[in-house]
Amino acid sequence: MNLPMRNQRRLGFTLVELMVALCVGGFVTGAGLLLLLESARESRRGVADAALEAAVNNVQARVIGCLRPMSADEGVIFADPLSDADGVFLGFQRIIIARGPAPDHPREELRFEAATGRVVYDPNRSLAGNEVILGQSSPREVLRRVSFWPSLKKDGTPDNALVNVAIVADDNGSSGRPLPNSANVWRSFSVRMRNH
Repeated sequence: MNLPMRNQRRLGFTLVELMVALCVGGFVTGAGLLLLLESARESRRGVADAALEAAVNNVQARVIGCLRPMSADEGVIFADPLSDADGVFLGFQRIIIARGPAPDHPREELRFEAATGRVVYDPNRSLAGNEVILGQSSPREVLRRVSFWPSLKKDGTPDNALVNVAIVADDNGSSGRPLPNSANVWRSFSVRMRNH
């Protein structure tokens, strides 16, 4: 008579055990892939954000480098007023100034060309072809607006030594965020020019 052995070793899995193990493995693998994809997406967004910040920082530094040595005694001419779709004044797209009195110091110009997305510095307005591009839009970083406006003293008169600048840029959707939630940079700063 054969008695059943209670301590008999099993050498395999039942079909039910195998199906449960495959389902659990599939869920773990799927969760891992989702985490990997989300990590890659966030990494791409981080790179796009960093590139946009770097581009705006570069434009800001170059604009400051052009304005700071200018002479506040010469005054600033603001031109090409800019308004939004509702007619709200946003500033001027062009300023004209000099490093010192004429004729020793030519009139210089700093402007934003909205059609091309370029910030252009002209060191001598009386000469053609000497312009320097301080920054421009690319497929990944788009300069939407660079504007200038005068500062006012406490008594309400213009402060010719202080020029305000605003830069608005975005990543043109390169971060992969669903539009209109692309990375945006809105930066405003003031530049004090030298006094004689």
